Amino acid sequence: MCGLFGIVDLEATGLVGQADRFISLGRLAQRRGSDASGVITVDAHSNLEVVKSDLDFNRLRRSSEAKHLLAPDSLNETVALFGHSRLETHGFSADVVNNQPVVVGRWAVLHNGIITNHLRIRERLGSLIPTEIESDSAAIAGLLEDWSANGRSSPVDDAFSGLEGEYSFVALSTEGDIMMRTNVGNLYTVSVGGVMLIASEQRQFVSPELVSQCRRVDLNSTVILRGRSEAAGVIRVVESGRSINRSFTGARGLHLKAAELTPEFVHVLHDIAERATERANGLRRCSICVLPNTFPGIEFDSKGRCSVCAAFTPPVYAGTDALVADLAAASPDGKSVLVCLSGGRDSCYILHLVAELGFAPVTYTYDWGMVTTAARENMARMCGALGVEHILVSPNIRNNRRRIRRALKAWLGNPRLSTLPILMAGDKPYFRFAKAVARERGGLPAVMADHPLETTGFKSMLAGARPTTGEEGGVSYRLDRMSLAKMMMAYGGHSIRSPGLLPSLIGEGAVGFVDYYVRHHEFIRPFSYIPWDEQKVETTLRQQYGWTSGADPSVPSWRMGDGTAPFYNLMYFMVLGMTEHDALRANQVRFGLLTRAEALARLSDDNRVSPLGVASYFGTVDLDIRWAMQRIAEFDRHGTDRADG
Repeated sequence: MCGLFGIVDLEATGLVGQADRFISLGRLAQRRGSDASGVITVDAHSNLEVVKSDLDFNRLRRSSEAKHLLAPDSLNETVALFGHSRLETHGFSADVVNNQPVVVGRWAVLHNGIITNHLRIRERLGSLIPTEIESDSAAIAGLLEDWSANGRSSPVDDAFSGLEGEYSFVALSTEGDIMMRTNVGNLYTVSVGGVMLIASEQRQFVSPELVSQCRRVDLNSTVILRGRSEAAGVIRVVESGRSINRSFTGARGLHLKAAELTPEFVHVLHDIAERATERANGLRRCSICVLPNTFPGIEFDSKGRCSVCAAFTPPVYAGTDALVADLAAASPDGKSVLVCLSGGRDSCYILHLVAELGFAPVTYTYDWGMVTTAARENMARMCGALGVEHILVSPNIRNNRRRIRRALKAWLGNPRLSTLPILMAGDKPYFRFAKAVARERGGLPAVMADHPLETTGFKSMLAGARPTTGEEGGVSYRLDRMSLAKMMMAYGGHSIRSPGLLPSLIGEGAVGFVDYYVRHHEFIRPFSYIPWDEQKVETTLRQQYGWTSGADPSVPSWRMGDGTAPFYNLMYFMVLGMTEHDALRANQVRFGLLTRAEALARLSDDNRVSPLGVASYFGTVDLDIRWAMQRIAEFDRHGTDRADG
């Protein structure tokens, strides 16, 4: 899920004068991730010079080590120059061995994607891959080292036959090899002025002329840019300057294991969950659906039917033929579409459906730093299995997590349910970037997997909003002016009482508010054409793609891709005795997909508190878990009667 870029000398004249072009390619690669970066050069004698760091590429290129590699005297002897801008997934970036290029034996690999079976490959290769390298990319380098160690007795394509997941990579060796390969298509090349430019995305070439001339590397076919040489070189790896905050452990939080949780933490959370469950069991619920009397604005008639059920009108679905016709009409070539992919079950199913209907999907993901490891791996499984290009947009995740930590610490100092969504404001640019990516790829229609059953309008209702009904049974992001004004007052009032929230309110909060509620959302929504079928969705994904809910089997598959969900659902459960799962199950009853008894039975599992999920959230944003749990326990004892919140 990273950005690759490079320049290869085609005329044996060296790469003098190419430094600025290389920097331009790298600067634009950072949109795909900027947690770490690396640069590697190859000379005519197969010597590899590596400089890598946990700094982003903009800062790495200014380091003395990188400047040396990009200096004219160095480039005069350089036959190839590659770079990597990393989105941290597997392997902590503060440990330089995990940053790219990843080096195993005589091979160096720059990889974009996720190898989902890297642990099995490690087990098969044994000690060939050093244990200190946690990165999944080491599996690729390990396979190549094994291939070389066995005398290259088989075609190199055979070495990659066991790879699973999503990959686009460039591999270089001290034996002279330079090769590249992709199973999803995130490698583009264009030749100009005696050199070949290589990039993860077309837009990195900048010039409209070069963009129009570039070609995508064929899927599942290894491209040999330079073959084995007679003389062997060496690899020299240099670590450049490090980031200031070496203690930040965001990636470690995402990979937290249940065995690492302290008994004290589990005990405190268990007690809180027990009290919340007891309160939830005592709530009055609608006699038709399962919404409780704590649902904001709800009223019950004399028969116990809630006002939401009374106002419900089932949608009319246009059907699959209408979906196909509308997608084809919106596509510039009648086939190409952009599928917005989060790694959750609904977006993954829509990717499957769009491909099954005969379209040529390209996927887009906005990763704001709270996308779970399970979701990232699910996206890799789907894109790899379907051979679908994956366009990633990722902001500076470290800064984003620091902003979340700042807002979370201020919010826990004076909790109010009405402003809890401020902690999720950072994911709202998803809508804006979807439009930008669709435009970059020639005006593709953007396909989104939201549906009316997942509507969680109660979150904004707690701040005084009055959600509107979506068109054609879809989700509506529009609010009337009165609702917008009430929400602004609720958030502003809380910030006055909790000044630590103010930077988030005027920063990512304001941006997210505009992106979510104000900007026009131009999406084609398949679930507005066809009914949503939970069983069909999950069965298809699990059986055909090995889709998973993650490391904690108690976590419901809905929202498993959002690392924030375990925390905010805990807070809603503590105060309201309900979570967003209650809203989903109530909608399923209303749509005739579940009986009321079935919905109540599922809620007992849906609303089970996940200690691993809550701890992972705090770990990902680097907030002291002990302090956070003290604040939550205090709120549970004295503040849960404040359902404003």
